[in-house]
Amino acid sequence: MDLTIRPYRDEDELEWMRVHAIILSISHSWNYSIQERPQYEGYDSTRLVGELDDKIVALTDTQYEKKPGELCLQSDSLGGYVLEFGRLPEYTGHDIGQKLIDATIEDAKTQGYKRLEYWSQDRGAQRYYARLGLKEIGRHYRFRMRPTPEHTELATAGFYGIEYLYCACLPEEWPTIREKYDVVEKHPLEPHLCVGYEIRF
Repeated sequence: MDLTIRPYRDEDELEWMRVHAIILSISHSWNYSIQERPQYEGYDSTRLVGELDDKIVALTDTQYEKKPGELCLQSDSLGGYVLEFGRLPEYTGHDIGQKLIDATIEDAKTQGYKRLEYWSQDRGAQRYYARLGLKEIGRHYRFRMRPTPEHTELATAGFYGIEYLYCACLPEEWPTIREKYDVVEKHPLEPHLCVGYEIRF
């Protein structure tokens, strides 16, 4: 398989969106779908695609901080937060993920950055990053909960409604949260454990 990793081009947008939508449909990594390709205006970024037989089969985007801790958990230096990362499901087993990571590292180096953070709610992605030997740097739960009477009262006073609250908490807080609040458990709004990994170079 002759895979090419290259920079994203503006003319890739429609194909990029199609590939992104397919990846999103089989992953828990994203909280929402998008209808426009992110641009990261005003920020340095690395935007790459994996191409096979003149077709995009994989993608990755990294946005770089302007100040430490702006996007990343670690704040000892400027880092890159990987916002998009994935490949079409029919291309598993071809080492595409590692090639995307390697190419992102090389581009980050040319821009003067020395670390990347990968965060994911998807269990398959978490196993993948751990298998590659990436260092785990943090965990938190992302969840939605129905508003309490106090929230509802505030909403009524302001003439707006709250369907649910989108929240995050540390793993040690999770049992108490589930006991105390009405957490939404059903797909597609079920809770997920988000795990972060770091690469330094």
